[in-house]
Formats: sequence, structure tokens, C-alpha cells
Amino acid sequence: MKKTTIYEDKKAKAEQRTYACPNCGYPVMDHMTQCPNCKQKLTPRGYVPLSDEKIKKIRYVTYTIGAIISIVIIVLIIVFRK
Repeated sequence: MKKTTIYEDKKAKAEQRTYACPNCGYPVMDHMTQCPNCKQKLTPRGYVPLSDEKIKKIRYVTYTIGAIISIVIIVLIIVFRK
């Protein structure tokens, strides 16, 4: 079994995460949103945008929590003001 250095391990992992830009063929990392060579927009590999339904649920929960926190703060201000 061949021993590998930390540098070789990192290099191998980086090579696994690269692919060719569909516009110019330049090697890019799988998380990049823009090619550094041709400046074209890229869709990151493994990226799945959230559905509209999921975005609505997240907004609803966030707004509800924000409203509850606001109400609690207002009540605490009123209670401790006296």
C-alpha cells in the first residue's frame, strides 16, 4: 500500500470536486457560481433550489417567530416600566 502525504490527499480531494466549465472547458470547483475564466454563470453541482412551497413555509415560520418575539418584548417593556 502506497503512503500518501497530506498534500497529495488534499490534491486528490480537490480534483474530485472539479469539473470543466460547460462554456469554456476551464476546470472549476463544484461550488463556484461563476467561471473565473469566461465569467459565465454556473449552477453549482449538487445544488437544488428550494421549491416555492418550502420558501413560503420558511417565511411563515420566520415571521411568526419574529411576531412572537416582538410581542414578548413589548409585554416585558410594559411590565417592567411600572
